[in-house]
Amino acid sequence: MKNEALKKEIIEWLVHIALAIIVTLAAVNYICQFTIVKGNSMLPTLQDNNILVIEKLSLHFGGIKPGDIVVLRIPDLLGKGKVYAVKRVIATEGQKVEIKDGKVFVDGEELQETYTTGSDTFATGEFSNIVVPENCIYVLGDNRLPGASKDSRTFGPLSEGTIIGKVVFRLYPFSEIGPVE
Repeated sequence: MKNEALKKEIIEWLVHIALAIIVTLAAVNYICQFTIVKGNSMLPTLQDNNILVIEKLSLHFGGIKPGDIVVLRIPDLLGKGKVYAVKRVIATEGQKVEIKDGKVFVDGEELQETYTTGSDTFATGEFSNIVVPENCIYVLGDNRLPGASKDSRTFGPLSEGTIIGKVVFRLYPFSEIGPVE
């Protein structure tokens, strides 16, 4: 009797642990996850070592729109394997991006970018005057000082499939805890 009760309790515990693992994995893969900012390409909006919550539901319902801050896989320019970055979506498919005279224009309208570091955005490659292809996005770091951000100016538009999730909340530093806009 005692052994049967012990076996039953162990099985119940194992079932609960298995369910907790399944729910956690589902949440991380399909709902939200944490990420840590490495680098200064998103200054002043995000700083090195900020801890963020990214949500993944927007990828499936409603999509990503210009102005959103996303975590995505970017091309490996240094041969390090998978590279992830935090960038701001500037334009989506079909929109024309043009960087000239230190300003960013989308569909001929100058973006009012109060979130950037530096007063000018410089064209740094062949992708500074382009129509964003279908199912792609054009991203820039908020830190527009020369050499501060590897972004679509360098590697071009990225497939929407490279997006991991949308940044929605800052957990650390505690003095800045709250929604990320």
